[in-house]
Amino acid sequence: MPFTPAFFQVRLGFAPLPAPLLRALEGIEAECSVDRASILRLRFRLKRNFIGDLDPPITDIFRPNLPVSVAVAAGLPIPEVLLNGYVREVRQSGAGAREGTTAEVVALDATATIMNLIQQPMPHPNLDPATIASIIFGRYAIRPFPVPTAPTRTVLDTTTMQRATDARMLREMARALSYECYLQPDPVTGLDIGHFHPPMTSLPQQGVLSVDFGTATNLHDFTTGYDGLAATSTISVGVDPSTGVPLPAPAMASVQPPEGLEPTLFRTIPPPITRPTARDAANPAELFRQNQAIVDRSSRSLTASGRVDAIKYGRVLRPGLPVLVRGAGRAMSGKWYVSAVSHSISTAAWTQSFQASRNAVGLTGTEIFVDPLGMV
Repeated sequence: MPFTPAFFQVRLGFAPLPAPLLRALEGIEAECSVDRASILRLRFRLKRNFIGDLDPPITDIFRPNLPVSVAVAAGLPIPEVLLNGYVREVRQSGAGAREGTTAEVVALDATATIMNLIQQPMPHPNLDPATIASIIFGRYAIRPFPVPTAPTRTVLDTTTMQRATDARMLREMARALSYECYLQPDPVTGLDIGHFHPPMTSLPQQGVLSVDFGTATNLHDFTTGYDGLAATSTISVGVDPSTGVPLPAPAMASVQPPEGLEPTLFRTIPPPITRPTARDAANPAELFRQNQAIVDRSSRSLTASGRVDAIKYGRVLRPGLPVLVRGAGRAMSGKWYVSAVSHSISTAAWTQSFQASRNAVGLTGTEIFVDPLGMV
């Protein structure tokens, strides 16, 4: 893809950043993730004004829970929103005229701010987790994207009692289902979408990253790791509440499609087996689902991190979607699932650093290392 100009846009309270703040802005860091709250950091250089005060007055402007968003564009006329956050903290360092004074504004997404403020009991009668998640996201005008689960309990006459904050309730339900729960802006409207679903590892890749590929190289500092003994099977015994009969709940392999030729769990001989204890499952079906969640998570024992040349890649690398990597050798090339992306933005550069994982080693032979958007 040819080099294309990039620019960024910061919005404060749904309006563009005022000119004095934009001149004082030194850099932006945005960390987007599928397993924790996304974080936005704005760094400003402060100066002394004619009355001896620091200017611009960062603490007076960036008040708690003030909406802040950052968007970037690479060769496209419409910027794509990276993160919608709410101000949580303002840090200030430096006091001398020689060293100068800097201020850092820290904003987090709604799950760590406005969705995590009020704690009160809330009943959810006869509702499954996906519906509860949709209701919670709807309270904050967040468009939900839930995936329903097969019921393991009788829904009728069952009341789920919420005793934690909305954000903590969502995290607890996602942990029990081995779901991902995170917020991500819509690329067109820029409004947050509330994700509550299993990892979308089987979706088409969002792009192609190239290591040591001549002029096509857009991935630098690519590091991989493989914990060969992390993947494990699980087996537990639960008691049927209606008959009192003990029933085994074995989970021997991951149900997620393998992202390579050799699944990690099948490479270890003999395969490890874990016997989880102290589970809170109401029946063997829930126990099996919890055991399966352990297997699915442990099978993703291949990890990777790297730094993407954002200008050559030409767009935003999104967590929660797969990406293809080529040029890293037969064992480590192929499909990777992106779990976190960190953006570093200034007036001179824009880089994207990412973390990813996969549950298999090697190429399957079905990978198509063609990036349609890379030709735009």
